Amino acid sequence: MKQTTIVGIDYSLTSPCVCINDGKKIMFYYLTKKKKHLGKIANNIIGEEHQEYNTPIERFTNISTWVMSKLPKSLKVYIEGYSFGSKGQAVFQIAENCGILKYRLQEANIPYDIVVPSVVKKGATGKGNADKDMMYEAFNKETKIDLKKLFDTEKVGNPISDIADSYFIQKVGNENSSSN
Repeated sequence: MKQTTIVGIDYSLTSPCVCINDGKKIMFYYLTKKKKHLGKIANNIIGEEHQEYNTPIERFTNISTWVMSKLPKSLKVYIEGYSFGSKGQAVFQIAENCGILKYRLQEANIPYDIVVPSVVKKGATGKGNADKDMMYEAFNKETKIDLKKLFDTEKVGNPISDIADSYFIQKVGNENSSSN
């Protein structure tokens, strides 16, 4: 039987991250505006720059095009659901952004499932309300990848938290769908 590649997407407007697990190797790709986070951070962690845009829809299209360009054949995609923590105009932009990605996945006949954020956090740390630091610690412990060291920082921010989240989105999504 052919190995299905498992993909976890931590989808956002500022720092989306795609984790691709082909069963042999795990790759991480993220978008950023920070020059110091561009390029090959490690053999399996690559940061790319956001494209310029003139309208929100152009921005959302650019992000979804970038994600689609990373997806290999024979895959199963997991996307983290909405956290409901956003307020104001951001709520609509987040929904529109993710809606475009879901539409493009559907048009390409790429199956995807949504994983609830609290399920991702509980699967990673045992706590459904885990914060970014707890998610980072769980990622560090499980993968032995010290993202703080790679990014030369003491703080767990973007893209560190996005890399950890995308990893657990693919892992927890796959575990939960396998057990159904």
